[in-house]
Amino acid sequence: MINILIKFRATISNISIIDNPWGEKAVRIDLTEERELPGPVVAQRGQQNEISREIVPILSQVIRSIPVFGATGKVRVPRLTIYLTEDEWEKFIEKPSIGDVIEVEIDSGKVKVKK
Repeated sequence: MINILIKFRATISNISIIDNPWGEKAVRIDLTEERELPGPVVAQRGQQNEISREIVPILSQVIRSIPVFGATGKVRVPRLTIYLTEDEWEKFIEKPSIGDVIEVEIDSGKVKVKK
C-alpha cells in the first residue's frame, strides 16, 4: 500500500446551524481556499494573434472588475465541510470562527484538521 499525504490550508468561510434529518440541531463549518482567477484563454491563429495580445489585457481587467470575482481577481473554492452535533460543538473550549485558517491533512485514510 502506497502512503499518500495530502495537505492544504483553508479558511473558515461559514459557520451555520442546520437541522439534521432527525430534527436535531447541527453545526456546519465550511472550509474554502482562495485561488487566483485564471486569465482568459484565447486561441491563436494568424492575424488573430496580434488582436489577441491587445484584447486579452482589456478582457482580464473587465473580468476583475465584476463584483462576483472581486477586485483582487480571486475566487473562493469549497474544500471541506464539517458537520458537528450541538454536543460536539459545545466541547470546543476555543470555538473556531469565520476567517480562521485551518490546516487539513489526509494521510493513510485519516483526516486531521488543526488550527
